[in-house]
Amino acid sequence: MPFKNTYIQLNTHPLLPVNPTGSDDETFGILVLEMNEVNITTRPLFILFTLDTTGSMSEYVTHSTTKIQYAVQTLKSIVKYLSTLEVDIYIQINTFNDNVATIVPPTKVSIQSQSDLINILNTVDADGTTNIELALKSANTSITEYAKNHSTTSCVHIFMTDGEPTSGATTSNELLDCISSDYMSINIGFGIDHNAKLLCDISNMTNSEYHFIDNIEHASLVYCESLHKVLYPSLRNARIHIENGFVYDWLDNEWKTCITENIIVGEIKKYYHVKTNMKNTIKAQIEAYREDKMEDNNSYIAHVDENILQLPELIDNDGNIIHDLNVVKFAFRQCILELFYESKQLNRYTNIDTVHNIKWRIKDIYSKLHMFADENNMKTDGVIKQLLNDLYLAYWNIGMDNGAIYIHGRHTSQGNQHAYTPGNNQLHMHTLNNVLDIPPTPVIRRFNNGHPRNDWTTSGPNIFTNSLDLYESITGTSGTTDNEYSSYSTPSIRRTAASIQSYDA
Repeated sequence: MPFKNTYIQLNTHPLLPVNPTGSDDETFGILVLEMNEVNITTRPLFILFTLDTTGSMSEYVTHSTTKIQYAVQTLKSIVKYLSTLEVDIYIQINTFNDNVATIVPPTKVSIQSQSDLINILNTVDADGTTNIELALKSANTSITEYAKNHSTTSCVHIFMTDGEPTSGATTSNELLDCISSDYMSINIGFGIDHNAKLLCDISNMTNSEYHFIDNIEHASLVYCESLHKVLYPSLRNARIHIENGFVYDWLDNEWKTCITENIIVGEIKKYYHVKTNMKNTIKAQIEAYREDKMEDNNSYIAHVDENILQLPELIDNDGNIIHDLNVVKFAFRQCILELFYESKQLNRYTNIDTVHNIKWRIKDIYSKLHMFADENNMKTDGVIKQLLNDLYLAYWNIGMDNGAIYIHGRHTSQGNQHAYTPGNNQLHMHTLNNVLDIPPTPVIRRFNNGHPRNDWTTSGPNIFTNSLDLYESITGTSGTTDNEYSSYSTPSIRRTAASIQSYDA
């Protein structure tokens, strides 16, 4: 069975610190899918990598290493890792600028082909302008043609760019016409100069997703999470139906009766937000497909149909309800996802009063969440730490040059419950003789439209009075931090990442 545990848990607290449903007549809750670990897929895979080789990729991101060198090293590590797997994996590698070149035609990855593939990657350099339309169209043509001749193969396109389109189509509506939902599209924004809104827009279609690589040195983490999804799928084309209630769709910021997930990987614990005004009768059903093996080790696709019921209330020996704080932290998460959706709509032309209003709301919910964690000894809880990080990054990036990239990146990683979260490098604390005596400060960038940079502490209550508390809430401990993985990562995802990274040297 793919499921380790499934349930709906509704809030029992008479008064929540926030209002996640927007109505006093509705009860908030969570739907939890906890998956069993799965073996690697037995289906053949075709992965087309499209690599941006425009002039901007020649920029140095460290003293001695350029973007293109990091990107090529990541692909070389992936080739070495894939060659060790007992799965039929074929790859194609396209590079693009104002033209598209297929530097590796469809080739089976193996120990025998590994050196040839790496030698080809060593020849890649960067020059030219950015034609994303041409890159997407070329990939679509190649994958469509390959799928016609290999009907049992899973096809994936992993597209990476570090900039904005400067030739060809430049709008998301035009670029959406270049992509098909028949295969999985993973769109990766590389660095802080790419068009995050554009990539998010073209990733909102079925079977697509967006990732943001803010720290170039962590490129392999983002690529590995995408690869892990296609190598270790537990469920495909999952549809979650809610009866007598609604489930939150973070992409559209809407409450719906049904949402879909393209792939749910093994070993993960996924959380969905639900609400109902009929709390005694709410239930859910998940329909999906999964791979299964026959006795001869051939695989087939099995249909999955699981009913998800509500957990009963916990009662102590005196007959009192035991309130579970787990639901409360997800009530905060609901409000934060809604704030992020609103924040994504802002740009440099947004009225300054609108910006101030959202920033004030961010401060308010940050203060409430920090107080909730402090009062309930939950400052080291992974989800709470990440939510505090999200709010902090959102506040400092609203209205800033390139700020939308972090807003989009955080909204996507929190909504998708990604294993890697961008922007943690901005959360490093400044210390003097190892004494934390000042609040954290973000990476300084230019700001637009007269938006104040320091009104976090000058307008309204100063919620950074105890900088040590803030430091511990961000890092999890007083002095250590893990900037690589989010609270939603799984041991198997980390193992995949470690395997790929072992080839980075």
